Amino acid sequence: MRFLDKADFFYRQRPTVRFWAIAGLFFCLLQSLLLGQRLLDERAQPGMERIDQKEGAQRLASFRQQRLNGDYVFEFQLEHKPRRARTTRKAGVMWGTWNAQGALTRIRIFTDSDAEDAPRSNAIDWIVQSGPAPQAWIREHEQMEFRPVKGKALFEPLLEGLNYSVFDLQMPFIHWNEFEYEGPELVGATRVAQSFLMFAPEESPSRAHGIAAVRIGLDDTYNALLRIEVLGDDGEEHSRFQVESFKKVGGEYIVKKITLTDYPSKDRTTFNVTDASVGLELDPDLFAVSLQ
Repeated sequence: MRFLDKADFFYRQRPTVRFWAIAGLFFCLLQSLLLGQRLLDERAQPGMERIDQKEGAQRLASFRQQRLNGDYVFEFQLEHKPRRARTTRKAGVMWGTWNAQGALTRIRIFTDSDAEDAPRSNAIDWIVQSGPAPQAWIREHEQMEFRPVKGKALFEPLLEGLNYSVFDLQMPFIHWNEFEYEGPELVGATRVAQSFLMFAPEESPSRAHGIAAVRIGLDDTYNALLRIEVLGDDGEEHSRFQVESFKKVGGEYIVKKITLTDYPSKDRTTFNVTDASVGLELDPDLFAVSLQ
């Protein structure tokens, strides 16, 4: 199967995908879950105005620098909803900070029974470094060492039956250098997004995995991330993120609920924040790969 070139992506007729968000942040999820922006008042959009490639590059650069004030801790639930099977749930905790490379996140998912009263003892931990040179490590048990996550393992489900992968946590496409500005698009009833097609580098793990590009939409007023579409070699949509709600914590607005839909199965996994603290100063050892 050949890779589509830029002209194919830019001019191909594609289904319209809408994401509604109130100018908050999309964490570059679970960057990866938040990119720290304040939810501002709902003002009328200035109109469907095009920008040029130079201004587009400036907006992308600004977006990559967004962050919350201080570190954060989220307690969350992952709810997986297959089309032809029962819904399953897993609890987890996420700790987040930033360093010179970008967002640094530690994620713990409990692998016990998904019953509400089940003990929270067995868990798997990931440490995810986002940014221009993303990295990731996994530890299957607290008595084990962290080991790197590389190659095709970046795209495998975090746990069997979940849609989210390390790729979804790293969001490397935010930092891909080659992009095509596609123009403005109305998102929901009032928001205008500037759409960018980010092209996967030729030698990247994403390209080797069959991901040719990722389309992102940045809010025209607040530069918040409103939508993500992962596109395959043929330009078809592999997966889609949708921000569904926000939550105000300590004066900051964070993403509360996000659903990732896999195609063509249309299985969905929802990330739902159940408790959160922001403006913290976390112990750096939480993010140390050598942590025992």
